[in-house]
Formats: sequence, C-alpha cells, structure tokens
Amino acid sequence: MLLRRMTEHVKAQNWTAVGLDFLIVVVGVFIGVQASNWNAGRQDRERGRLYLERVHAELLAEIEVIENRIDYFRSVRERGGG
Repeated sequence: MLLRRMTEHVKAQNWTAVGLDFLIVVVGVFIGVQASNWNAGRQDRERGRLYLERVHAELLAEIEVIENRIDYFRSVRERGGG
C-alpha cells in the first residue's frame, strides 16, 4: 500500500509527498528499533537482577558453611584436639 502510493507520488513528481512518505517510513523504523532496544534493555536488567539474587543466595549459603566450620574447629580446639 505504502509502496504503491509512494510510486504514484514519484510518477506525479510530487516530491513533497514522496519526502513525507519517506519520513513516515524512517520514523516508523526508528520507533520500531527503539522499542526493540527498550525491551532488550528491560530483559537485560531483569536477567541481571536474577543473577544478583542467585549470587546473594549462594553467598549466604557459603557464609553458613564457613560459620559452621568455625564453630566445629572452635569446639575441637576447646576440647583439646588442636
């Protein structure tokens, strides 16, 4: 539809209409690309948030393991094992 209308404007040498049609196409493509970029950015931020939550959970688990080891070695030392 747009191509046919643009072709008619070129044949009629209506350069204002051709320029306007071209501008509409360029703006439409720009908006589409920008929306895609915004969506990709949103997805990247969400993925980063999920990774951060996983790392946080792993660090908390690792802290618990280290604290348990400290308690174990402390009790061994107190009982004369080291």
